[in-house]
Amino acid sequence: VDVAEDQPGLWGRRSLLLARFKHVASGKTVLLANHHGPLVVGSGGICGGKATAWNILRAIAEHAQADDAIVLMGDFNAEASSETVQTLDRYINRHYTGVSFRGVDHIFSSCEAMHIKEVKNLGNGGSDHDALAEVLTI
Repeated sequence: VDVAEDQPGLWGRRSLLLARFKHVASGKTVLLANHHGPLVVGSGGICGGKATAWNILRAIAEHAQADDAIVLMGDFNAEASSETVQTLDRYINRHYTGVSFRGVDHIFSSCEAMHIKEVKNLGNGGSDHDALAEVLTI
């Protein structure tokens, strides 16, 4: 689902990828959303950070089912102080922010903090960003 677009002259549209996973034994489901945010970093793209955040939230709402736990993660190309992240923070819990590029990688979830079992930065492993990991109980 397209949710943003880079500033002119850059790469173009940015999407939110969605997948639902079901735990067979418990029947619990997770809607996983991954986003690679628009450039220039911190801009929110041509429509700005607030619009990008609202488009992400709208796409999740359109695809979520009532009992889904939501996990939103990715390289948002937006620091914690950006309009994109500040808007998302009002509606979904931010659990972890990486350190690469002044903290543009984030993990959000509909789960409260008490469900977090572990978060860690796994390092870059050859990428220009660090891999972030989180273990949740649903």
